[in-house]
Amino acid sequence: MHTPEWLPFVDETDRPDEPFVERAARWAIDLSYREIPKPVRGAATIQLTSSVGAALWTRMQPVGARIERVITTGTSTRSETATFLGGKQLPPAETACGNAALSGALEFDGRLLGGTTSPSCVFVPLAYAETTDADGADLLVAQIAANEITARLGAAAAVGPFGGPNAAWMHAVGAAVGRGVLEGDGLETLADAISIAVSAPSRPIERAVLGSDVGVWTIGRSIQTGIAALDGARAGLSGRRDVVEAAAGLLKSVSPHPAEAYLSALGSRWHTETLSVAAAPGTPSVAAATEAGLEIRSQFDRGRTTIDRVDVYGPHAMASANEGARQYLGDGQTPTAALVRSVPDAVARTLVTGETVPGQIDRDDERGAVERVRERIRVHHDPDITLAALRSAVPEGVEFETVTGSVAAHVAKALGPARALRNAPTVFRTGRRLETPPRTSEFERHIGARVVVRTADGRAFEATVARPPGSAGVPPAEIRAVARSKCRKALEALGCSEPNARTRTDRLLTIDEAGRVRIDRLLGEPATRGIAGNENT
Repeated sequence: MHTPEWLPFVDETDRPDEPFVERAARWAIDLSYREIPKPVRGAATIQLTSSVGAALWTRMQPVGARIERVITTGTSTRSETATFLGGKQLPPAETACGNAALSGALEFDGRLLGGTTSPSCVFVPLAYAETTDADGADLLVAQIAANEITARLGAAAAVGPFGGPNAAWMHAVGAAVGRGVLEGDGLETLADAISIAVSAPSRPIERAVLGSDVGVWTIGRSIQTGIAALDGARAGLSGRRDVVEAAAGLLKSVSPHPAEAYLSALGSRWHTETLSVAAAPGTPSVAAATEAGLEIRSQFDRGRTTIDRVDVYGPHAMASANEGARQYLGDGQTPTAALVRSVPDAVARTLVTGETVPGQIDRDDERGAVERVRERIRVHHDPDITLAALRSAVPEGVEFETVTGSVAAHVAKALGPARALRNAPTVFRTGRRLETPPRTSEFERHIGARVVVRTADGRAFEATVARPPGSAGVPPAEIRAVARSKCRKALEALGCSEPNARTRTDRLLTIDEAGRVRIDRLLGEPATRGIAGNENT
């Protein structure tokens, strides 16, 4: 007797003859709060708190003011409103796009296995939860469902020109799923919405993203696409259900090495559990370098220390991204996207101010001192740090978004011939490991940096950080502490007292206990009067 590989009572979510879009939609609409493991729910509340903190920090930057002006100009006249963290009550679609732009502008939000999902997967369900009777548990279910589906697509397409920093297209899926699950759409509607959302993935132009404010809006445009996809599906538009894995479908169109294995195990492999929280603006390698710089600064004598030279060593991806950002800085130009990827700027600011999270990047009163130190900083590729990153649970440290041919050849070129030969097993296994999902409970990241500072009086200080605080692989309590500190300090910088900021942050960390979601109330003050507001609220 033939026994089929799929049995309904074994695992309905992995039925092999069912397209991913249908499996994902069915799993999402059936997901309940009680089915989600407690560690996954905890990671989701940490993700939300970290994302709100990132948005609040951006609010204090010049780019935050520009986002606020754009998002509040020409808004629709819907009566339902949600809390835009720039300080207004706006319709939910505008709120979601505005908060996503704030959270992503400094590259200061969290990352999962599969990419940075927070802008859509946190802020779309959050905005629509505020306009319904949804409680905190409903919100978390929608956020996690959006995370799991979006991150799987991001992981499956991580190699190639639509991966890594070019993966804004996946936020259309996060938006469609987050809103659809929260508002109770059925299987057919949600499946069509996902299909429509992934049907026209876009890729930003690097020169525009790094050299201007355009990058701030790439995620917002994808979120608008996802919201419109759901509206279209509700109106009767249909999508191709096999659009993801078909021969001429999404994955084969956007990646030379699609990892279809990541499309499996909904409900048993939880990508939300792989959360890393950024402790400083910028990429993880920039965060590692700033953390090393902070450790060195603590060793300086009291009083003035004159820095003669600074050498920063990191993975190949850090050196490459820094070089890409460098060409857009100088001659008075300081586009935010390039600034937060600049290793010399981040390390110089940390050495001068002793802060990894500045109240305002590029402040006039600090610019001269920061520029003097920045001119003395050199960035180097350290193959050993790259190798450590490649040996993470999922290989990192090399720009896989630029792969066009063999992954092994790409890695070997980054390491250099001699180092690649000495580490041939790591080089040749990288491609296979990129296509094989790890155990999420054992997921860890190793993206480090080493900083050496030499002073004018001949002293040398050195610090190495194996991975920045809040990275996946450290105890969940440490990741929670980083998110809590980020949000609390942002509220304090906006005018809250320390006890009040702590209370408001803890409300976010327990949002699943809220009877009805209103971020302005959770933060203690109507957003139209400013987040800091009345300390007695």
